[in-house]
Amino acid sequence: MKRVRPLTTVVVVVAVLIGSAIWWVFFRGPSSSDCAPVREMLAFNKSEIDALNAKTHVPEPGSSEAATDPSELDYRAWVDGLTDRAAKVTAPELAGPAKETAETADRLVRARLDFDAQSARTAPGAVAPASAMIVAAFNDQFEAQVSQLTKTCPS
Repeated sequence: MKRVRPLTTVVVVVAVLIGSAIWWVFFRGPSSSDCAPVREMLAFNKSEIDALNAKTHVPEPGSSEAATDPSELDYRAWVDGLTDRAAKVTAPELAGPAKETAETADRLVRARLDFDAQSARTAPGAVAPASAMIVAAFNDQFEAQVSQLTKTCPS
């Protein structure tokens, strides 16, 4: 039987401890209790998006039905709810992204309301207002931020 030298044993133990410490510091992710307010924020977002989508009706071309959209108050309630829930996130690595997501939602709503106002003054068949691109950009940014929060704190 081959005998292991004590120095080799010490080196292996130290390497395992250093590797474990590196994993613990960089790769363990936020705890479940840190993620609870983020999950609440994401659940609220999903339910509000579903409610906003339920208030949206786009009639078929040639139909005499009226198009309906959520009101400004509906959008503001969504943003205010996201902002309130983002403020409850206290974990340092999650608070910043949660607050940024709520801020992006606020910019998205303001851009959407501006787009709606410009669209009301645009003639039928005319080119969409330039604010449509801004709304799309904020929407893409918001969806990316929500996706990142979902990856960080899965359900």
